[in-house]
Amino acid sequence: MRATRAVIHLGNFRHNIREVREHLARVSRSTGTNPPVMCVSVKADAYGHGARELARVAVEEGVDQLAVATVDEALSLRHAGIRSPLVLYSLSMPEEADAVCDADLSPFVADHEYCDRLIEAAQRHDTIVAVHLKIDTGMGRIGCSPDEAPALARRIRDEPYLRLTGIATHFPVADGAERTFTEDQTQRFAMTVDRIRSAGVTDGLVHAANSGAILAYPESWFDLVRPGIMVYGYYPSHDQERTLDLRPVMELESRIVQLKTVEPGTSLSYGRTYVAQQRTVIGTVPIGYADGYNRLLSNRGNVLVYENGGSRVRRVPVAGRVCMDQIMLDLGPDAPTLKYDRVVLFGPDSRGPSGEEIADLIGTIPYEVTCAVAARVPRTYVDS
Repeated sequence: MRATRAVIHLGNFRHNIREVREHLARVSRSTGTNPPVMCVSVKADAYGHGARELARVAVEEGVDQLAVATVDEALSLRHAGIRSPLVLYSLSMPEEADAVCDADLSPFVADHEYCDRLIEAAQRHDTIVAVHLKIDTGMGRIGCSPDEAPALARRIRDEPYLRLTGIATHFPVADGAERTFTEDQTQRFAMTVDRIRSAGVTDGLVHAANSGAILAYPESWFDLVRPGIMVYGYYPSHDQERTLDLRPVMELESRIVQLKTVEPGTSLSYGRTYVAQQRTVIGTVPIGYADGYNRLLSNRGNVLVYENGGSRVRRVPVAGRVCMDQIMLDLGPDAPTLKYDRVVLFGPDSRGPSGEEIADLIGTIPYEVTCAVAARVPRTYVDS
């Protein structure tokens, strides 16, 4: 097997789902609402963790529905034997309507034109398409306006080939320190749902809460919640109180494949941006930006080295620019490191970098760090 791989700790994934459920149950003792869970985190190949395997585990853990971004993602899960309700988060193309019907998918709808395309496909397949009405209450991405929602909901209710399964919106800043916008957005959405109900439309689970809202806005839970990054072990931002025991699921690892001693003044890698200040040992690791280890970590990142078969574990710096397929580490002048010793780029070990630390270094979010791990990196699943 290739030295570089992503170890996916399914036990941590199970733990995080249970943490979310326990949080919902704990808060619900005072609010009276304990909503079911839609796991949105199987989209984007389960944020880089591997959608087929993670979807299977989510179903085993009792997750009620799954969500993906594209029809192709949904079809991959169907081909893997996943029969759970699959919600399409992004708006699909009209020519994909037949596949939506054939695979029994539940798309977001936001206008009459797409309803027309779904109805035509449903007639051809002699089926009924379960749809979720998407309402834009402040994200500005996809969705009908609150004023358009009641009429569109009535149209869906009255169409024999459509069934209103959900009514949804999305929060852009539920993970932020400022609360007013999300509170106003929640109220705006609730009022829109009231107008839909007043129009005689009683169907559809109401849902809005992402990871940030699950943690901070129980009033936004409605009938269903949609955890994302939290089930992979990360909080959506630094602004949120860390009340749950979330454990990173992905561990990106490799091995040291060459060791060499260099003299003071020796430069390393492209651009010669790293110059040894003393006699030191350099270790080369076969991972680079083509694997998803970001080039912005050049001369900034740290890794964990499990030296001498793991008898000693320490953090060491990345030396020089990250290459497409390789990086170098400055192991110090008296390194006990052996060839083929294990290196962890990020993961659940508290001694080393997490995906969040990597994200902070390069100015992004943990979502991107795990999603960026390339398809050429093998995924290995451990369930303990």
